[in-house]
Amino acid sequence: MSRMEALPAPASSRFGAGIPLQGVKWLIIGAAILVLLAIVAWPLGWLFAFSLTSAEGHFTLDTFHTLLIEPGMLAAAWNSLRLVVSVVLGATFIGTLLAWIVARTDTPGKGLIIAAVGVTFVIPTFITVIAWIFLAAPNAGYLNIVLRHLFDLDAPPLNIISFNGLVLIETIHLYPLVFFSVLSALNNVDASYEQAARVLGAGRLRSALTITLPLVLPAILASTILVMLDTLSSFGAPSVIGTMANFSVLTTRLYDLMTFPPHLNMAAAIAVPIVLYTLLCLGVQRLFIGRDDFRTLSGKVTQGQAVALGRWRWAMLALVVVVLLVSVVLPVLSLVVLSMIKVLGLGISWHNLALDHYRYVFGQREVAFTALKNSLMLAVATATLCACLAVVCAWVVERTQLPGRGVITVLIMIAYGFPSIAFGVGMMLGYVNLLYGTLTLLLIAYTAKQLPVAFVLARTALRQIAVELEEAARIAGAGWLRVILDITLPLLKVSVGIGWVLVFSLSIRELSMSVMLAQTDSQVMSTVIMQYISDGSIELGATLSVIIIAISMLVLGIVSKASGRTLSVSD
Repeated sequence: MSRMEALPAPASSRFGAGIPLQGVKWLIIGAAILVLLAIVAWPLGWLFAFSLTSAEGHFTLDTFHTLLIEPGMLAAAWNSLRLVVSVVLGATFIGTLLAWIVARTDTPGKGLIIAAVGVTFVIPTFITVIAWIFLAAPNAGYLNIVLRHLFDLDAPPLNIISFNGLVLIETIHLYPLVFFSVLSALNNVDASYEQAARVLGAGRLRSALTITLPLVLPAILASTILVMLDTLSSFGAPSVIGTMANFSVLTTRLYDLMTFPPHLNMAAAIAVPIVLYTLLCLGVQRLFIGRDDFRTLSGKVTQGQAVALGRWRWAMLALVVVVLLVSVVLPVLSLVVLSMIKVLGLGISWHNLALDHYRYVFGQREVAFTALKNSLMLAVATATLCACLAVVCAWVVERTQLPGRGVITVLIMIAYGFPSIAFGVGMMLGYVNLLYGTLTLLLIAYTAKQLPVAFVLARTALRQIAVELEEAARIAGAGWLRVILDITLPLLKVSVGIGWVLVFSLSIRELSMSVMLAQTDSQVMSTVIMQYISDGSIELGATLSVIIIAISMLVLGIVSKASGRTLSVSD
């Protein structure tokens, strides 16, 4: 109670019955809702209007019928469904397992595991595709060449240019979402519950399944929804792999509709089923966790003893090494080699490696450094804005009885499920006469698209915090703002810090909306990389990707230090 005793006299005695603080409270909440309407509802309204508009400008529903009979559309929808199911199963299993290993076992190297998973999330998806084509293309992939030579194989054992290859790339790209969300939830779970279960005779497996798993279920379901929506809206990897393997998904068909001559009404109509799917996901989430109470964080989390895996300790580490080898080590090494190779196709040797591409990139100061500056400014601003909005919106949804507060969740989550290309079109239509071609429009688009990541983490953490802590502070005389700053935010620091890092990583490598919205003076790293690749300079694209990874890891380390427990675990 020492913290409560240190609180000042009641706010009402200092602020005239507390009215000014109440005003500040509703001013902040109102501003957050207005921002949400401006960055999400406004552009989506334009898209919906186009989906219901004929070529002559009249209201019509024929667009949806035309969409259904469009050649290849049903096949693309089926491929998208297969992709979503496969990636969700793989990413949820890998992310949850790794989070439990890091948070609850004595497996060595936990800090390295967290850092490696962070690197996985930083690498742009389209660059991951290039790295894996470099490694596992059927005929010329270097990993295939090595394996065929070692085991005397007649056929290449790996083929990344396939539907299964796309599933692999999307899975290793998205499992960090589940990992960081579940890791944050596990760090917030009071380990005394698990200890009590063991004292009563429950084994490790039963304790994990009956105590730990139910308490982190909101985090698992929320991150699973993010993975679903991210997979559904993914464009970079499906575009490259699908073109080479001769199949399409909904986002690539959407891109075809956006090419000249553009069919904006049909492109917008594709997004409508995605919105309905997002609403279905949110309904399922509410059905599973809406009535249960997952609050276990009551001020100070009891740090539990790491589960001793015994002889399974090194087996578990070997499993982690395999996952990280596939998702981090091999792609990053491929990018480093690609960035240093002089002539692509001559083989890897010391004579064919140099730093010429780095010299060229750093020599192009006007292009590379302007794009780097823009990317860093946008990523930092987006992550900070998303963190602030996420905390306010999560508090409104979880801690108030504001009528229609569920609409806030729907608005936030719908943006994430929208294909980035379609959302970029909505942004362009909504702000073309005001902000088009500016960094401000990119900031608005990035914030709207990435806000769900920070919101999910903040809301999940808030559900775990006992509301009695805030009530006790208010009884002691603290105003709303003081309670948020002194009680709620310190307990949310872990989740908010992780959300900041994830949004930063997503923003610094965002491509689809940047291509639609960036102009000459607002180029970012991802658009410059894509331009290099389009011009056939894959090595320069890899060079910039290595620079992005290095900078992101530096920021990851700084934020980890600043947020204390955010990326730390007890050994």
